[in-house]
Amino acid sequence: MRGVGPVYHALVKAVAIERIPLPREYATIRRMDAASREIVEVEWQFEARDLGAVAEWLSKANVPGYSLRAGKTKQQRDTYWDTADGAISRARFTCRVRERGDGAEATMKGTAEARGGMRTRREVTAELPPGATSPAGAPGECGHLVRVLCGKQPLVELFTLTQKRQIFLLSDDQGELAEISLDQSRAERGGLGGEMVRVEVEVEEGAEERARRFVDLLVAMGGLTPAETSKFQAAMALTGQEPTPKSPALGSTALSPSMTAAEAAYAVLRKHFGVFLANEPSTRLGEDIEGLHDMRVAARRLRAAMSAFRPYLPPRFDRFRLELGWVAAALGVVRDLDVQIERMEEWRAGFDESHAHALDGIEQILEHRRGRGRARMLAVLDSRRYALFVERFSAALRIGPPHGFEAGAVPALDAGPRLIERRYRRVRKLGDAISPASPAYEYHTLRIDAKKLRYALEFFGPLYGKQSLDFSSRVTALQDVLGLHQDAEVAVDMLRDLAESDGRRLGPSTLMAMGAISERYRQHGAELRGQFPAVYGPLKGKEWKALRALMEERMGGRGNVN
Repeated sequence: MRGVGPVYHALVKAVAIERIPLPREYATIRRMDAASREIVEVEWQFEARDLGAVAEWLSKANVPGYSLRAGKTKQQRDTYWDTADGAISRARFTCRVRERGDGAEATMKGTAEARGGMRTRREVTAELPPGATSPAGAPGECGHLVRVLCGKQPLVELFTLTQKRQIFLLSDDQGELAEISLDQSRAERGGLGGEMVRVEVEVEEGAEERARRFVDLLVAMGGLTPAETSKFQAAMALTGQEPTPKSPALGSTALSPSMTAAEAAYAVLRKHFGVFLANEPSTRLGEDIEGLHDMRVAARRLRAAMSAFRPYLPPRFDRFRLELGWVAAALGVVRDLDVQIERMEEWRAGFDESHAHALDGIEQILEHRRGRGRARMLAVLDSRRYALFVERFSAALRIGPPHGFEAGAVPALDAGPRLIERRYRRVRKLGDAISPASPAYEYHTLRIDAKKLRYALEFFGPLYGKQSLDFSSRVTALQDVLGLHQDAEVAVDMLRDLAESDGRRLGPSTLMAMGAISERYRQHGAELRGQFPAVYGPLKGKEWKALRALMEERMGGRGNVN
């Protein structure tokens, strides 16, 4: 395997064939500029029985160590936006446009669970251009977040929130501490709506402990209780709307021994497609590489499940598997580059400072490639082709196996042993042929088939319990060693490719450092080959025999595992 080159170029070709445009905003993950301002909002939110009594106490409060003064009373009108399928909400953001006398501003605010009424949230705000009302037109990072999350989906208004806000400013001898807001709000949407009363204490970052004594007194004297829901969640409920789930409801994901093979297949596919869709928002944002990793792994499991259950699924699932492969290729390019960039600190270890800096050029090249990879990945996720795949695959999973589909009527307890046994025999055939002199691609081929065996064990695990888990742990141990071996090979190949394609730009000192790193990986690869017999041998042991005996027993005499 030669790095990600072939996959990358195949993806570029696929994108070209699809004629998917590459919007300019996709070129980078984040673009902070003067058009946006970003803060970390730290605030307590409380519900109040009598807002007037709270205002009266604040106007007369004389608490030693604190000073309090009345601020302005504000009238605000906010409109909240999202896509029809909740793309922004699923990314754990809310999107608000606040009207002002001289214009409007858009805000993307992170959501967070309350702890004792307190929430800590990221908030990115930008002034909207004159005449603009949609947050999609916001400049800077704020608009970038909206566009990346929503893609080509139109934004719709969720509700409007009109607020009368009475403000008090809290300070101590070290300076300003917090802004206390007494809010009377009304949420409205299509004739539905309702009132809510809140007390918010927005604290200067790092001043939470200094403000806490006053806030505790405010709670006690004002009869306040911590707000268990955010203002957004409360407004959604008041306007008759349900919170957006992380992924759409696709049907049952539970397995039972009474199921047919087709029913089991659909349950497995629903589970992993739910994970796939739940991680799409994080993948789009690109700020947490684990979201992309989880989405890619879910895509792999889905493709493995469709392959394993192929005899028991309708023919249209072959097309779904191909479409998922197209998406997985786009995800894989970026994920591989994430891993390589994450290794930079590891690569710098063992060098003195001057030599460590020699690797900066490599990191710049990888970051540039990642930016291009993300541009193409986002173009894929925004394409009509991807939207149709999600729509059609989701619909097929909701409907379930077609009535009268005889091929899928095989009992799951018959299909499972045959599927697992076939995967196991393949791993044994490849593994028995491995020796320290075997080429790297043979180890990699075994790794792929070991992964397929582990996935098969996961798919049917609920039917076989402990025996399946025990044997699966053996397969995982083998796969871990083979995975590290493949990582070492990929790193060596990637460094070689970089030297060939960008050697002149990188310079002699960087090339020497790359050579030293390559040698480290070659040595590590040799060590991993030495570990292979110890992790492969147990696959022939008691865990497999116990699982095989259980599978035969559960077949109930309907046939042999073979």
